[in-house]
Amino acid sequence: MSLSRRTPSLIEVLGRQTRTAILGGLALCLAPIALAQGAAAQAAPDSVSGVVALALSEAAQAHAGNDPDRLESALAVIERAGAHPIAEWSGEDPVPLWRTVAPTTSAPAPIYRGSPLGPGYRSGQVTGGKAEQFEQVFLSGEKARIALSSPGKAPLSLRVLDRNARAVCEGNNGACQWVPLFTQRYVIEIRNQGKDLARYFLVVE
Repeated sequence: MSLSRRTPSLIEVLGRQTRTAILGGLALCLAPIALAQGAAAQAAPDSVSGVVALALSEAAQAHAGNDPDRLESALAVIERAGAHPIAEWSGEDPVPLWRTVAPTTSAPAPIYRGSPLGPGYRSGQVTGGKAEQFEQVFLSGEKARIALSSPGKAPLSLRVLDRNARAVCEGNNGACQWVPLFTQRYVIEIRNQGKDLARYFLVVE
């Protein structure tokens, strides 16, 4: 006896199509960044959070290197994704400062948001051999996506723990995704496997 497959709902189909369009639009914006970072970065991440994480690190490098055109390309990705600082993060958002330096050379482009509010981001620094932890609420039944990047390509690892300190996700190449069984606060851990102080950008979608 064969079991019939469940037909995807219209909402599910439209959701996949919208996500494909979002990533396609952001990938076009990401192309100059991929070329600037070399062959290892030419393939765009398969999530909006991954694209934004890469763009944030690129923007930081462009700002430090006094390269306003490169900075503008990175900011275009961040802004078109509708990215914003995570509400519970009390750190200083670098994007407004970057925007004062970067030239606005093109007309405003459509906003490609993966959710009504867009992905949230935060930045920080981790001492060599140490880890930083903070909490974030994720909703039951909704796929959670996290992406991590470092301007200096530092050897950082990513792990997510539930309220019982059990690992629910180990970051693979700076990305992590899972579907929470319960709405709860999860601990996000960023560990610096290297010896030097490392800056990071974390994006939650």
